[in-house]
Amino acid sequence: MAQPNISTELLRTFLAVVERDGFIRAAESLHKTQSTVSQQIKKLELELGAVLFRPSGRKRLLTHEGEMLVGYARKMLALQDDAIASLASSGELGEIKVGVSQGVAETVLPELLAGFSRKNPAVRLFVETGYSDELELGYERGDYDLIVTLSLSGSGKGEVLGGEPLAWIGPEGFSWSSERELPMASYSKACQFRRVSIGSLDQSGIPWRLVYTSSSYQGLMAAVKCGLGVTVRPRSAVLPGVELIGERLGLPELPMIYTSLRYRRDINVANELAETFRLASLGVR
Repeated sequence: MAQPNISTELLRTFLAVVERDGFIRAAESLHKTQSTVSQQIKKLELELGAVLFRPSGRKRLLTHEGEMLVGYARKMLALQDDAIASLASSGELGEIKVGVSQGVAETVLPELLAGFSRKNPAVRLFVETGYSDELELGYERGDYDLIVTLSLSGSGKGEVLGGEPLAWIGPEGFSWSSERELPMASYSKACQFRRVSIGSLDQSGIPWRLVYTSSSYQGLMAAVKCGLGVTVRPRSAVLPGVELIGERLGLPELPMIYTSLRYRRDINVANELAETFRLASLGVR
């Protein structure tokens, strides 16, 4: 019997179904129809001579053979990517230096940049996160070829990718009396969200105190969820365990926050990465 030749495209479709938890989400992420994804999984099962998914109500769960294949599929695809990158290393197209605001979504950005690197193995990608004011200064000095920053006005030097209203976020069921200091959790002093939230409280005559400072989004939201304090983030930052509290507690209205893009138009790879950012659903946190 001839040894089956497993297509890497079929393996990528298989992993998409597993990682996206379903055929519909996998189809959306791969920009394919659901029927195409189903056909490719069926073809993979025929090539391997094994059933990879079993029905369980409305869902499809991995069989024992499917669970075994997950690890091998990831290793095989990673090895292929490494081989392509190694073969292309002799023809490197240079390095692109990217600066990204800490407020840009941490969940979207790594996946987006990883996809860009896979498509451009000859490009060395260097990414640095920081606060928007620092990134703007760095761009002017020539430290970066492309930056993604946040601003409250939306009228800066860059191309605006989108905007979103800021909001007061606290733990579910949070209660507070205006006679007490409002406990605040935030990033460091350089954070625009911190400055605008404290400024709005001062203007409204609302007492406050800083109880928690974090350098990471996950750490900040964990503190809020546990009830240490409230914070100001874009509305999209609302996760299970926290809620919008501004209107209910009578906290001051907050402005919009805008995501902006600046890049060196004379650098081809910077133009390509800029287009990747435009097409992405690039929110802020």
